[in-house]
Amino acid sequence: MARVPGDDVVTFMYVPGRSGQIRRYHVARYWIRRAAAAGVVLSVLILVLSVDYVRARHLLGELDYLRTETSEQREQLAAYSEQVGEIAEHLARVSRFDRKLRVITNLDPADPLPLPGIGGVEDELISAADVAGLTRDSRHRRMTASFGRLAEAASAEAESLMTVITHLENQQARLAATPSVTPTRGWVTSSFGYRSSPFTGNREIHRGIDIAGRMGTPVIAPADGVVRYARDRRALGNAISVSHGYGIETIYGHLHELRVQPGQKIRRGQVIATMGNTGRSTGPHLHYQVEVNGKPVNPQNYILD
Repeated sequence: MARVPGDDVVTFMYVPGRSGQIRRYHVARYWIRRAAAAGVVLSVLILVLSVDYVRARHLLGELDYLRTETSEQREQLAAYSEQVGEIAEHLARVSRFDRKLRVITNLDPADPLPLPGIGGVEDELISAADVAGLTRDSRHRRMTASFGRLAEAASAEAESLMTVITHLENQQARLAATPSVTPTRGWVTSSFGYRSSPFTGNREIHRGIDIAGRMGTPVIAPADGVVRYARDRRALGNAISVSHGYGIETIYGHLHELRVQPGQKIRRGQVIATMGNTGRSTGPHLHYQVEVNGKPVNPQNYILD
């Protein structure tokens, strides 16, 4: 390349070989400057486009990832929504069963449980699509509130069921402590109420019933309880008193053999004595007496077998 003096031209020389003809090309300097400027602009443009292309590819990758994540979250939310609905339905069934138990056991029916949906306002259901459209914080608050209400409902139902269970346990304990079987085998020879005394002939109140049988016939406890005393009681002869709780007490008189001690816990059906003829008696028999809150009642009302 050579420059022609005095001219604003640049000459380019091309030598093809030793014997080749030399060729000269004359280019004005301003064209060279324009070509250089165009090359710089083109280089910058290519660089900018390359950077934008890389950024676009990165953003497209993030977009695909976000689409996949959103789809997975929607599926998870749909699953959570279904699970919450199932839990709420189970609690509703338990609540209905609880109310039936309360009616059957004569307890006051509990108020219906405020079972939530997946987090709606004023207990209205929200679908997974609705929740998915919320922001992350809003979705978290809605889901947390829903599960919180489910936890409160479950806790309230557990407390209600514990009340029913306690009541049933008390009922079971009361039934176990209520006399319900015949204390011995034999024949009722004297009923509860007024009668003529077999000794004086005068009209008197008979506080129990007399069951006649063979000497030594076993006498059993008609209910669970605790022995208050087991000793001689003059007119009753050898006698036993059993406290069953709930104000119920049973008394057994004219016994032959005492097989329990004061303070001993006994169970329904347990042999506590044998029939005798002790005390003021005309023959082997059992005087069986039931008292409720200290007042004698008809023992036959407490014999179910």
